[in-house]
Amino acid sequence: MVFYYSSAAGSNNMRIASLNLCTDSMLFELAEPSQIVSVTALSQDEALSHHVELALTIPANRGLAEEVIALAPDLVLTGSYTSTGTTALLKRLGYRVMTFQPATNLSEFRTSFVRLAAAIGAQNKADQLLREMDLAIASIVRRDRALWPRAIIYRPNGYSPGQRSLANEMLTIAGIANLATEFNIEYGGFVPIERLVVANPDFVILADRTKRFPALADMVLAHPALRSSGAPAFVKGRSRSIKLSEKYWACGGTFIAAAATHLAASVAK
Repeated sequence: MVFYYSSAAGSNNMRIASLNLCTDSMLFELAEPSQIVSVTALSQDEALSHHVELALTIPANRGLAEEVIALAPDLVLTGSYTSTGTTALLKRLGYRVMTFQPATNLSEFRTSFVRLAAAIGAQNKADQLLREMDLAIASIVRRDRALWPRAIIYRPNGYSPGQRSLANEMLTIAGIANLATEFNIEYGGFVPIERLVVANPDFVILADRTKRFPALADMVLAHPALRSSGAPAFVKGRSRSIKLSEKYWACGGTFIAAAATHLAASVAK
């Protein structure tokens, strides 16, 4: 038997489920809370989500088809690499599924944001949020590009987002050169601590992971070369560390303007 729930696209009564952290993020910005019937459990993690309080009031899913079917949504949002088996099954059962590619720059995020807004009847809200984002970005004061400070986002195991990433876009908006591009890192890659020290960036951007469970992957972030007390991060270098939550670059959102504003102010001190 094929199940299909036919609430009109754009209806305020539309019931929407999301199986991907980044579609969660867009949905929280665009939809009315009453429209959201399920989001991922990741959206309940304050290190990854801007909407934890709301997410805790909504049934969480782990990408299983039975979780979605029990909620009878009108629209299901997925990522292109998320729960592909679940996505295929839901389509076979007749559910309306929208799949979104991961955004690697602001233009791609904007395209996805407008596409989702059109599907749920939130075009006016999307226009307003994007205008506010653009105004905030335009107000950021940047130096001439030749004078941009060099910085790197340093994550567990020494992973750093590369040139084709939202993190790189965030740095560019803030007027900061991404050191990962000097290492020819495209989407993301690993930078040994020794190579980082030799490169001597002006700033090292670290996520606050104090509330997460300890893991071996975090050991490199506790290296003495990455002190985050406000003193120079490198004993013989001039680098300083900046704390910025992963939720600002894990997914696309209009909050990228706030993140870039914070970074621009931090490097200007």
